Amino acid sequence: MKHIVCIIILFFSWGSCAQQSEKNAIELSQLRLGVALGFGTITNPLNDGDNLPLIVIPDIAYYGERVYFDNGQLGFTLSEHNRHVFNLISEFNPENRFFVTWHPANVFIARNAFTEPANSERISISEINSPKWALDGGVNYQYIADTWRFSASALHDISNVHKGQRAALSLSKGWQTQSGLLSVRLGLDYLSHKLADYYYGIQADDQVGITFQQNAAWLPHVELSWHRQINQHFGLLAKVKYHYYGSLSDSPLFSSNQSVTVFTGVTHVF
Repeated sequence: MKHIVCIIILFFSWGSCAQQSEKNAIELSQLRLGVALGFGTITNPLNDGDNLPLIVIPDIAYYGERVYFDNGQLGFTLSEHNRHVFNLISEFNPENRFFVTWHPANVFIARNAFTEPANSERISISEINSPKWALDGGVNYQYIADTWRFSASALHDISNVHKGQRAALSLSKGWQTQSGLLSVRLGLDYLSHKLADYYYGIQADDQVGITFQQNAAWLPHVELSWHRQINQHFGLLAKVKYHYYGSLSDSPLFSSNQSVTVFTGVTHVF
């Protein structure tokens, strides 16, 4: 079971650069099924956490008149006018992806190869109680202009697990070249105190001799991807993502303040 969950979040990303752009590319009420096969990894910044291998990445999307499912995100379009789109959305919180081998946010690089965090005490993730899965729900706004897309989301824990909130801002740009589609995405995520402390704090009931309260945090990231369509069904895909954890890595659970995602492979749409 652990090994099924890690594919699911990069599974949630290769097929949907922008949900509403995908809506235009997929016939209404038609299910799109695809897969990417290749080699890659997500480096795990937590103590004794395994790197997350990326080998098979599914791509599943369906768009109705209002309701859609796009690689892990279930949404309902409230308003779509010109370049502006407003959605209600729900998705699994991605923060426990480093506590399991397979998660909907995860999809080989050496472990712990980057800068050490400030906290000198180290607690292995095997020593604490594993966090539970949480389902978040909220609102999403997108502004789509030719090759640019801006997205802003605000979500709250609707499963009453971490009882916190998170927000996400992203700006992406694509370039169609002779060698394929090149895209860059800049992102900034916000985790509230309750959310960050639930996943990365050390609680008394963990019984490891210390406690640590994690504050709210801002997490910047940048992603570069390239996709070349070979024919109607096959293509080539390469992706690199850098995620910086900043003050979040002050937690004794962290052995690095950075994580890198790398993947290269072949895509196929059925």
